[in-house]
Amino acid sequence: MQTSMSAGNKGFTLIEMVVSMVIIGIISVGLINYGVISSTLYMGTQYRLSALEEARFLLTRFSRELPNTVPMSPRILGQGECIEYIPMLYVGEFLPDQLDLSARHSGTELPLAHPIRRSLLAQCFVDPAQPCLVSIYPRKSEELYLGANVSNQIFTLTSVGSQSLTVAESLLRRPLTPSNRLFVYQPFARQMCATAAQIRYYPNYPINVAGRGVLNGAAWIPFAQGVESNQPIFSLGFNGTYSSTVSMKFSLKVNQGTEKVEFMQNAQILNGQ
Repeated sequence: MQTSMSAGNKGFTLIEMVVSMVIIGIISVGLINYGVISSTLYMGTQYRLSALEEARFLLTRFSRELPNTVPMSPRILGQGECIEYIPMLYVGEFLPDQLDLSARHSGTELPLAHPIRRSLLAQCFVDPAQPCLVSIYPRKSEELYLGANVSNQIFTLTSVGSQSLTVAESLLRRPLTPSNRLFVYQPFARQMCATAAQIRYYPNYPINVAGRGVLNGAAWIPFAQGVESNQPIFSLGFNGTYSSTVSMKFSLKVNQGTEKVEFMQNAQILNGQ
């Protein structure tokens, strides 16, 4: 009996099956590699964005806080790995000709050239044990961290009027100042410090424990992980107008150390005259 197989019932040969499996294997490997590469690129992008976002947040805080510090208060600690400064609450102009310089008073009223709202200095009266300080014509950074001292023209704020400030000290002579400016601040300092491959931000701590740099024991917030600290991070320069410029420069390793990005930011500090 003669039999025949139609074309529609013909199956795959062994060679065709092997070739098909090889092609499918090549395509599968390609798809797997594509998925791995895509996943790696995605994760790398996320690492980079996260690191850059931290650096951006740090630069924003730096450029916002430093211009609003008490003149002469920013100072570099160590070999440039830390910067310390005192936030300013208020700057105003007083009227020296209207001062009542008398030993009969237990304090001194400082008449202001412009009205002031007490709410601007509400923080000064939250804790009576931590009164605000008033500095007139600051001349040395270290003096601002020593607290009230008549010789340094730093006084203790006791009350705020509609157009005056009253300090606890009795002034017997007019303060020396070319512009009659005064600066009010709380007795707290802040600090940024590069250590352990990161920049630590110390929000507030008493000025009587200032100057410790990387040994500061206050609470801190970590910023910009992966910082290279083999160079001075912070620098401070003065010019002929008694103002100063603070610079921050650091390199940041991103993507688990496979890339490096450099950042630099300058901040101009208020003229203190």
